[in-house]
Amino acid sequence: MSLEMVIATPLFVMFLLFLAGLGRLVDARSQVEGAARDAVRSASVARSAGGAADLARESADDSLAGRSWCAGGPQVAVDLGDWGPGGRVAVTISCDVDLGDMALIGLPGTKRLTGRAVAPVDEYTYRGGGDAP
Repeated sequence: MSLEMVIATPLFVMFLLFLAGLGRLVDARSQVEGAARDAVRSASVARSAGGAADLARESADDSLAGRSWCAGGPQVAVDLGDWGPGGRVAVTISCDVDLGDMALIGLPGTKRLTGRAVAPVDEYTYRGGGDAP
C-alpha cells in the first residue's frame, strides 16, 4: 500500500500543477480578449483617430492593471486604417503570461497570448468639421 502511495502522490501533485497551469492560461486568455473588446469599444466612440488610439491604450491598461501574470504589461496595437464614420477600428493586445513557477511540470517560462477585436466606428458621434447635431 505504501509503495503505491509513493508512486501515485508525485503523479497526482504534477497533475494538479498541470491543471493549475492550464487554468492560469485559460483565465489569462479570457482577460486579454476582454481587454481587447473593451479597448476597441472605447476607440470606436472616439472623436478623432489620435483620440481613438489613446483611448484604446488607456482602456487596455486599465483592464489589465494589477495583473501580475502579464510580464512587462500589455502591448497594444491599434489599426486605424479604415477610421471614419461607418469604418472600422481594430485593436490587438499581446501579453506574455509568466509560467516560470510551473516549469517543474514542463510548461514554458512564458506564453504569449494575443487578443484581437474589431468594431465599427460609431456613425453618430460628433467629430467636428461641421455643425453639431
